[in-house]
Amino acid sequence: MTTSQQQLPEGARYCADTFNGAIASAALSAAWEIGLLDELDQRRRLDIAEFAEQRDAHPHTVRAILIALSSRRIVSLDPERETAETDVGFDDAFRARAFFYWLTRGCGELLTTLPVKVVNSLRQGGFVRRDARAISVACRNITQTFFDPPLRDMIDSLELGTVADLGCGGGERLLMLAALKPEARLIGVDMSTSAITVAREAVREAGVQDRVTLTQDDFVTMGPRPEYAKVDTVTCFLMGHDLWPRQDCVRTLRRLRTVFPNVRNLILGDTCRSTGLDGPEHPLFTLGFETVHSVMGQLLPTIDEWSTAIEEGGWRIADRHLLDVPAFSFIDRLTPA
Repeated sequence: MTTSQQQLPEGARYCADTFNGAIASAALSAAWEIGLLDELDQRRRLDIAEFAEQRDAHPHTVRAILIALSSRRIVSLDPERETAETDVGFDDAFRARAFFYWLTRGCGELLTTLPVKVVNSLRQGGFVRRDARAISVACRNITQTFFDPPLRDMIDSLELGTVADLGCGGGERLLMLAALKPEARLIGVDMSTSAITVAREAVREAGVQDRVTLTQDDFVTMGPRPEYAKVDTVTCFLMGHDLWPRQDCVRTLRRLRTVFPNVRNLILGDTCRSTGLDGPEHPLFTLGFETVHSVMGQLLPTIDEWSTAIEEGGWRIADRHLLDVPAFSFIDRLTPA
């Protein structure tokens, strides 16, 4: 009997699954980046050689990626026909693909050099390096998939005049808000020149440049501007934990009242530190999110710590939506206290 035919003991099976899961995570991330996941999502089946030829891809590497995905039943392979098709785990994996991309593409170097990050004498200067572009791509997909649907429900009944989106990135949320609220004017704010450039092109292509203004500014240090005085609603997603520690967060929340003197709503979405979990109970993303930020020396706040900081910062929670995925995530609509 070959090793593949043997029933592994429980401990060996556990170790094999852990090892194979790490490979499958990297394979899932790569499959998204090279278009393999999208191809399977649209067609549900593909010919390996045909895909490799169309994408000028190395066929043996494409096959290796698919084999890794088959180990988690994301795809199934027909070795005789050299084809792959979606399996029982595909739809869930496709929906969660950005989390794997964030982990392996965005934070891969941090994780592979983790032993070095433990040594205090080596934690100097830019000792943490992450792929900013990959993290931006991942966070954009995570926001669109998991945060935007409840955000749309939250603001559907609100009357919006002028909305400022802090950390607007490539402008995706601006375009969503422009479509949802055709009467609203929008201001996209980001500290990145490249993000503003990408957002400007997206706004132009969507034909909403008459309603959308883009401004380069830093969320943490921004001050009043004439255009900010018209803002009645501010949105900010997946950036709030960067405002901590607590005293900095409270200071920024108070400053926003000065920067936007006529604001009626601050809609804040973020992921918090978990509470009450035992090791094996960690859901998707939580363990990676908390491990990476611990290495970076950034303590994430819990939902309760957020609540008290919001109150001390001069706001009250008018509406709160808790997300199942990512776990320990929220969308709060805040109003001035």
